[in-house]
Amino acid sequence: MKQKLKNTNILSTVLSIVIAVLLGCLLILLVSDEPLSAIKSLLVLPLSNTFYMNNIINKVTPLILVGLSASVAFRTGLFNMGVQGQFYIGAFMTAIAGNYLTGLPKGLHIAVVFLAAVCGGVIYATVAGALKAYFNINEVVTTLMLNYIATLVTSGMTNSYFRDPDSGGVIRMRYIPEYLEFKEISSLITAHAGILIALAMVVLVYFLMKHSVLGYRMETVGQNKVFAQYGGLNIKLITIFCFAVSGGLSGLAGSVEVLGIHRSFFDDFASGMGGDGLIIALLASNHPAGVLLISFFFAYLKVGGQIMQQNTDVSRELVLIIQVIMIMLISSRMLTPYLNKRKFAKEVKKNG
Repeated sequence: MKQKLKNTNILSTVLSIVIAVLLGCLLILLVSDEPLSAIKSLLVLPLSNTFYMNNIINKVTPLILVGLSASVAFRTGLFNMGVQGQFYIGAFMTAIAGNYLTGLPKGLHIAVVFLAAVCGGVIYATVAGALKAYFNINEVVTTLMLNYIATLVTSGMTNSYFRDPDSGGVIRMRYIPEYLEFKEISSLITAHAGILIALAMVVLVYFLMKHSVLGYRMETVGQNKVFAQYGGLNIKLITIFCFAVSGGLSGLAGSVEVLGIHRSFFDDFASGMGGDGLIIALLASNHPAGVLLISFFFAYLKVGGQIMQQNTDVSRELVLIIQVIMIMLISSRMLTPYLNKRKFAKEVKKNG
């Protein structure tokens, strides 16, 4: 039964993606004067040369990490809507540790930078986790509010105390030392080495969720908290641990983006990253392998959207429309069992 449900989820996700892409192509046919060129730019040209393919790899790296972050929380029955804020905190702490913790040996400095980013994400997410665990405060509300706090605080600090005096009209910190920056993987694959960290996290999260006692307990809490509590599981501790893992992954994503792409912390430099992570986890049914595949699909669409905008009269915002259609289709899949569950509960209550 479980395998049948899993296969159904995979099939419905694939169908949702195909339908969304087809509807996107139909929209191109309606609005573009050069629809065939636009569709080709969106769906074919991202694989036409190594520059575009390396761009896909660079874009997929943070998407994998924020997707994993959201999926860990969702799998435990929690809604970490604060992925964006934790991502910003991780990126901000990376720039702080990279620029101001000077005098350390290079290897130690690199380790400290990563530790600062991960700890920043962990601590920031744990605030919401503790409020949920001990006061039963809705985590959707707290994490969304914490997003705004993280965005505004990092923006204010970057614009005042930590702003690079040589940044001109751009609001950013100083560039981090060169030895902290991610290098190219090889002469052929010029994407930065952050993808190796993202792939390692996919493996670690998979083993955590599928082959560890903690993962089993987290999944049990996500499926039925009452059963988990009667089984002797510490719901509060598991809730906090789940948020800590989720926040650590988001913080790591922010660090990788700074070290691999921007080399500094810019004001509002990745405003849609958290939302992408939530969508990816939803489409992937919270499975690490699914997160990897959906992240590559999203990165592919983003690069295709950029090419399409450069070459044709269609804006890359079309990619957002495709994403929204996918969300609607997946949401309808999730809504049906929810409504059936409510209907069953009402019938049970009615019949005594």
